[in-house]
Amino acid sequence: MTEPVSPSLRRRRRVRRALAGSVLTGRLLALLLLVGGLVLLVGFLEGEQYRVRTVIVHGNRLAFADAVVRESGVLGRSIFRIDTQAVAERLVMHPAIAAATVRSFYPDTVVIELVERQPTSVWTTDHGNWLVDSEGRVIGNGEATDLPQVRVSGDFSLQPGGRVSDTVARAVPQLVERYADRLAGLEYQPVEGLILVFASGDRVILGDAERLADQLAILDVLEARRTPWLQLDLRDPDRPVLWQVGP
Repeated sequence: MTEPVSPSLRRRRRVRRALAGSVLTGRLLALLLLVGGLVLLVGFLEGEQYRVRTVIVHGNRLAFADAVVRESGVLGRSIFRIDTQAVAERLVMHPAIAAATVRSFYPDTVVIELVERQPTSVWTTDHGNWLVDSEGRVIGNGEATDLPQVRVSGDFSLQPGGRVSDTVARAVPQLVERYADRLAGLEYQPVEGLILVFASGDRVILGDAERLADQLAILDVLEARRTPWLQLDLRDPDRPVLWQVGP
């Protein structure tokens, strides 16, 4: 037999059901408001007025501005979605760019400040002239008559982003400065490495020039003794090989 329910208990049950329904309705309303707010926010962030239309590039001389803009990947994107640090890290992968600073300006502009690598020599191959920095990086093709020139022979190709020996790259400007008054040129061959060619026709093989100071010291001694020679191999300065002028 079911026991009768008191009026006060029935009232409490009705109140609990009403409260439960009210809480459920409030949560549903809050959820709807949240979803609606998110939709409005996304629409605001992706609005056409906030898409990047202008990209300004400063500091570029070797890197073409249109290539920088293309590699940045910011054109047409929402200004709110631009990760400036990630863009800068992507840009320094360009062979000619040493550092980049990227800033975004509302509503639709990105400014890119570049610091480019500085070429210290020009390497000439059968396929063109290549700018090389002091660390041996090939930063692009081009000409610079005020920089030391290196003539490349043999099967040795260059391309942007590639490298040559860093010790050779650092040696080239030193040699040009030291022997400028009687230097005919500098050559590079895959087997013999860097070769110093004097106007007299004398040739000095320096290899990778890893011990340039020792190599030049030996050359100084031979020149001080006025020892006649046509070719001097100093790839191993502890065992120099000299081809002398014949009788």
